[in-house]
Amino acid sequence: MKPAPLHALHAFEAAARHGSYSLAAGELHVTHSAVSQQIRGLESQLGVALFERQGRQMALTNEGRLLFRRIQPALRQIGRAVSDASVQKRAPAVTVTTLQSFANRWLLPRIARFQKLQPEVAVHIQGSMDLKDLERAEADVAIRYGRGNWKGCESELLLQEWLFPVCSPGFNKGRLPASDASLKRYRILRDDCMTEWQAWCRAAGIDAEEFQHGSRYSDSNLMLGAAVEGQGIAIGRSALVHDDLAAGRLVRASERIVPAPYAYYLVTASGRRKPPHLVAFEDWLRKEAAAFARKDARSLGR
Repeated sequence: MKPAPLHALHAFEAAARHGSYSLAAGELHVTHSAVSQQIRGLESQLGVALFERQGRQMALTNEGRLLFRRIQPALRQIGRAVSDASVQKRAPAVTVTTLQSFANRWLLPRIARFQKLQPEVAVHIQGSMDLKDLERAEADVAIRYGRGNWKGCESELLLQEWLFPVCSPGFNKGRLPASDASLKRYRILRDDCMTEWQAWCRAAGIDAEEFQHGSRYSDSNLMLGAAVEGQGIAIGRSALVHDDLAAGRLVRASERIVPAPYAYYLVTASGRRKPPHLVAFEDWLRKEAAAFARKDARSLGR
């Protein structure tokens, strides 16, 4: 049997990972019909069906699951080998993927310091929550908010987070809540996930369900922007609100500070070779995070 075409294996791997020809086509920047044709050709060559339709989903057959388990690590290794080989011919650059909120409110204000130390290294920042960027070698390093347990990745604790309510100093004409319990009488801003409000409320002995909810936002960056504009009280993460507190755009609406259930982690693809400029960037990030943690502890009185 002649070897299967690499492009067909890539199409199969993407479709198997997403459970969708359409999502695979979007990732590979080809049409749905191109993915379907490549997989049909692969099935014809192998003499087995790799997918079966279950409702709107494309599910792997037993043969498909076996092939997927075997080829996915190999394709990742090929991608990393190609990326490592091409590094030698490119100008040094680091591509960082992180949350929009963390990029806007913590990373971007500090990047100029790294550029002063390493002026020959370009830094590209992607606002994304997708760790597939690392697996496909589309990013060199990720800064993620979570518990550090991402499969296929190496993660290192970068920065702990602390939670407390914040609002504009002019919100409610400057009359802030007299107690934690009185927060329920004010307009509360939230993002798509109430995890952080719930963690703070548990520590304060408050039922978050009793809050008078205001607007809901797709990410923390938008929620905190609304708080700066005086639209309500938001839950603040210390790394995201530090500069706004220092500049007087936000104030704490409670003295209670609670450790967040998640933290920021430095994440890289397992087993990938790191060029010197990437090592330098990671070292710089660690130093910046450590310096911020010390400064943040002083400003919050921890």
